[in-house]
Amino acid sequence: MDFFIENLKDNDWRVREESTEALGEIGDKKAVPHLLKALKDDDWHVREGAALSLGLIDDERSVGPLTDALNDEKANVRYGAALALSSVGDERALKPLKEAAQDKNETVRKTARFALDEIKKRDDHF
Repeated sequence: MDFFIENLKDNDWRVREESTEALGEIGDKKAVPHLLKALKDDDWHVREGAALSLGLIDDERSVGPLTDALNDEKANVRYGAALALSSVGDERALKPLKEAAQDKNETVRKTARFALDEIKKRDDHF
């Protein structure tokens, strides 16, 4: 895992992106702080990879940063954040996801609606 964390500092965005994906597949919560940092990477591919991987790890520390990522300039990152939030399933994501369900990008809108449904399925009182 340390190898992939170290590679998040590589100059090549492809290496950083692949490292975010590998960390998600490993699923160790120790990677969460590093993926949260990658969620602010200059390259959108890395941000998207970090968002998707945070969804795989399912850690409540990622809720705030993922909801922030719903406002990213790139639709791919917004999509990744919405999908990740569907996995994390935290009620704090409901309002930002409702806003994302009005996104200008159709894929983001559909994914946000999917995430809302997934979160609501977990808890009937929403």
